[in-house]
Amino acid sequence: MQLISIEDLAVYLGDSKRTIYKYIASGDCPPYIRISAKNIKFDRTDVDAWLESKKVMPEPNSECWPRGSLPWTPRAKRVMKLAEDISRRYKLDRAGTGEMLLGIVEVKDCLGAGILRNFGVDHPKVRELYERLYEETKAEVKNKASGEKSNLANDAQKAIRCAREQAVRWGHEYVGAEHLLVGILLAGEGLGHRILTELGITLDKVRAETAKLIVCRPGQKQ
Repeated sequence: MQLISIEDLAVYLGDSKRTIYKYIASGDCPPYIRISAKNIKFDRTDVDAWLESKKVMPEPNSECWPRGSLPWTPRAKRVMKLAEDISRRYKLDRAGTGEMLLGIVEVKDCLGAGILRNFGVDHPKVRELYERLYEETKAEVKNKASGEKSNLANDAQKAIRCAREQAVRWGHEYVGAEHLLVGILLAGEGLGHRILTELGITLDKVRAETAKLIVCRPGQKQ
């Protein structure tokens, strides 16, 4: 844990100490440790996660990504690009939630990957399960992929819709990798959901861990 003071955070963000106190008062700030009234510390990892939640980019232009009103973070875009690359690597016609999940853990600096690491889940562990379950289900996946124009399988499209809905419920104005992770669980189907289930990663656990790292609208976590 790398702790920084309010003064350090102000310098890091290019803000004044007064502005940092306003962030704290409003509740729109990284998680912090209150040692005393005048001694408040922040974990640098939490600060970076909070900043990630603030970063937005225009939504991807790729036709395979369903469009909506919320912009995508750069890391969420990288996750989906990797999902497409992985699907081609395995000679699949479309990317599903399994490829999305692999994309999340491959983008190691995204919040979705950070949440999984907090549960002891890393890229090798997800990759191992993916390889095993892929062999068991590849015929079924390829059959479902045939005859469709989209580059995303039905389960992945459903996960993205669920990710957007969760972002709105949390009061977020962007879609990030953390929302995609929740979306995979909310979709309740596909290889990604099966992998997370085998790893013991539940929707409630991910929602609770996300709420520790970034600000979610009170009363809107479901």
